[in-house]
Amino acid sequence: MTYRYHMRGNSLIRKLTLVMSEREQDRIIETMQTVRKPMVVSFLNAHAFNLAWKETDFRRSLVESDLLLRDGIGVSILLTLLRIRPGLNMNGTDLIPKLLERCHGSVALLGTREPYLSMAAAKLSEAGTDVTIKLDGFQPDLRYLDAVRESRPAVVILAMGMPKQERVALALKEAITWPCLIVNGGAILDFMSGRVSRAPGMLQALHLEWLFRLAREPRRLWRRYVLGNSVFLIRSLRIWRSLRPDRDNGRTLI
Repeated sequence: MTYRYHMRGNSLIRKLTLVMSEREQDRIIETMQTVRKPMVVSFLNAHAFNLAWKETDFRRSLVESDLLLRDGIGVSILLTLLRIRPGLNMNGTDLIPKLLERCHGSVALLGTREPYLSMAAAKLSEAGTDVTIKLDGFQPDLRYLDAVRESRPAVVILAMGMPKQERVALALKEAITWPCLIVNGGAILDFMSGRVSRAPGMLQALHLEWLFRLAREPRRLWRRYVLGNSVFLIRSLRIWRSLRPDRDNGRTLI
């Protein structure tokens, strides 16, 4: 039992790229702008961790991403328990707009639903982003592959939710042959369109944006945030406890 708890989280924690400063963040954005082959960027938050705990295929999708970034206070708590510095919160809601502001190539938007997809595309186009594809998040996987191969964008933003977007991201990586950044963006297009509001700055600073979203959409999000966060904390404590004998012996497993 202890071994299983450890190994389920170990592959994800080992895969994380932890960003310790704004300078490192800028370097990562620069790297994403100059990819020489298809590159998949994913984010690990408490919800993703819970889903990966149960679903082997989804866990594999995260581990096989080229870049896995720490998102949210939950994973920060887990890393702190394991005596690992969590670094900056690299959530996609903040990072993706910064990336698109510096993007010089065309962009594909794949996800959410109308009219929010078109609203997000219009806002990006007004800001100077060359949006060449927009498809809602309810198409068959092959439809996205065909559209991207035909248009050959420089950046693909996936906003379909987990685990579909991660599955499509890896399929795109295998199917295309040109340099392309593929980013798993979750609710990013809903934020851009205005369908979902960001929390006030104070709540963001206190790492309570999840509480703001829960208050706005309790029926949809209570399972993810109330039950999900509780389950995540229990699993984090089990991982921590499973590693205590090894820490006492001076060994590092994570």
